[in-house]
Amino acid sequence: MCVTLKDITFQNLTLKYLPNITRHFNCWLTGTGWAECTFANDRQALTFEFSYLSNPLADLFEGLFHLTTNKTNYEKIVFADEPGEHCLLLTRQENDKLKIEIFWSDEWEEMNIVPETTTKKELVYSDTDTLENFIKVVRVGTQDLLKRTSLEEYKEKWHLYEFPIDSFNNLKATIKLG
Repeated sequence: MCVTLKDITFQNLTLKYLPNITRHFNCWLTGTGWAECTFANDRQALTFEFSYLSNPLADLFEGLFHLTTNKTNYEKIVFADEPGEHCLLLTRQENDKLKIEIFWSDEWEEMNIVPETTTKKELVYSDTDTLENFIKVVRVGTQDLLKRTSLEEYKEKWHLYEFPIDSFNNLKATIKLG
C-alpha cells in the first residue's frame, strides 16, 4: 500500500497528511471545577468531562516533556470524573511514533483512591501519531484555551490549581514548533 503525503492546514497548523494521526485536542472549562476535553483523529473523536480532583493538563505537559527529553517511554495522565476516570496512556514506540490510548473506568482506580478494584477498563480511544505532531496539536488546543480563558479565570474556575504555565512553556521550548 502506498500512502501519499500532502499538506493540510487546521487551526493555523500545517500537518503532513498521514492516516489516523491526532488532528484535534482541546480543553474547555465548563464551570467551577469542571472541564471538557476532546481528542480526535480521522476515524474517531472522544469528548469527556473531568473534574478538579486531578490536574491533567499539568500532568500532560510534564508527561510530554519527559517523553520528548527521553526521560521515559511511557506516561499516564488521569482525568478524574465524579465518579470514574479517563486514563490517557502515551507510549513511545520506534521512530518517534507515539501510541495513544484512552481508557474509561467507572472507579478512581488510577488515582489510587480505590485500593483494589475489579472494574474492567474500557478502551474508548486509540491512535498512533508522531510525538512531534501530538505535541503540536496539544499546543494549538492549549493556546485556544488560553485565548478563551485568562490565567486568573482559569485559577478561579479550576479551583485547586493554577494553569501550569511553566510546564507548558518548558514543553514548547523542547521542540521546534514552526
